[in-house]
Amino acid sequence: MSLSSLSKKPRIDMLLPSKERFTPDNAGAIAGVVRDLAIASATPDIFHIYGTAVENAFSDVNFTGLKPEHSLFRGQNIRFANAYLKHIAATTMPDIVEVHSRCHVAGYLARKNKNLNIVLYLHNDPRTMKGAKTIAERRFLLDHMAAVICISNYIRDCFLDGIGDKHPKAHIVGVARNGTNRWIQKQPKKEPFILLAGRMVPEKGILECAEAIAQVLPNFPEWRLIIAGARRFEQAKRGSYEDKVATVIAPLGSRAEMLGFIPIKDMQKLQARAAIAACPSLWNEPISKVVLESLAAGCALITTRRGGIPEVAEGRALLVDDPNIITFSNAFKTLLDDDNMRQSLQHKAWRDFPFTAQQMAQDADALRLLALLRES
Repeated sequence: MSLSSLSKKPRIDMLLPSKERFTPDNAGAIAGVVRDLAIASATPDIFHIYGTAVENAFSDVNFTGLKPEHSLFRGQNIRFANAYLKHIAATTMPDIVEVHSRCHVAGYLARKNKNLNIVLYLHNDPRTMKGAKTIAERRFLLDHMAAVICISNYIRDCFLDGIGDKHPKAHIVGVARNGTNRWIQKQPKKEPFILLAGRMVPEKGILECAEAIAQVLPNFPEWRLIIAGARRFEQAKRGSYEDKVATVIAPLGSRAEMLGFIPIKDMQKLQARAAIAACPSLWNEPISKVVLESLAAGCALITTRRGGIPEVAEGRALLVDDPNIITFSNAFKTLLDDDNMRQSLQHKAWRDFPFTAQQMAQDADALRLLALLRES
């Protein structure tokens, strides 16, 4: 049984965090996943995405931009939730309202309208999020959600931390692992450069990785380094963290460059060309989009054993257990010295890539179907 086989076609509303910008130019990670979930579904027309009003929104999915009323006493996400409640009161109720990555919004909607069938879609560790930091808060969500969808097994474990799989409703917490689609049709020819891509924030490990590469590359004169990314998903003046990265790689001269924020299509072109890619997360990454894209592009990937990363990278990449400048240096030396190992990882990444957007959407649709059947 599937969503498409239901006698009445359901309507599923997907609520973005208020800070997400649902545009081709500035979409964040969550906005990108939500768009892929809708497009890659077998029933894309049942989804309606709600987010902060923007110019030039993605045109290939149903999107409504909301303009919350100003309030001194409510946060932006709760004002956004109230705008959504006002909207459906004036139109029609959805069969499911799917709240993405805002636990306190899911709880707020459950308290405000007991007739809503709410699914919480978790993109990050809920123990760090407003409305889910405590066991009691997560139990409330478990008791009032139709389903909780997690982007990795790691995130599922985080949600059930202190609750456990023996809880009578633990079965409603499922996993739809993030995925991405290949944008190239055949294994690409690689060029001798390392691509270090990601947001320029300390937990992403860009600085430590850049320092390691700066130490190693002088011994490999035919190789270059390209760093792509910024603190936010937009062009902006460099911050202090980016200045530190620039200082570290300065001795490499013209063999290293920082591009700042670049559009998705430009990033994909670099990933297709890069012989080596790095995702040096220091924190417990829920599951990394850069990891998925690097594997999809057939890169020899260096990443870390953090959070949900091993769920997709184990056996397909070189995993660093204790990420720091020394261990990163050793990893890069290994791949730069050993052509066979580097090419072997490239082939593994290309030939064994089950993490498609279609599989992600299929898994999410199956969990939504169960939520609908439970409520019927």
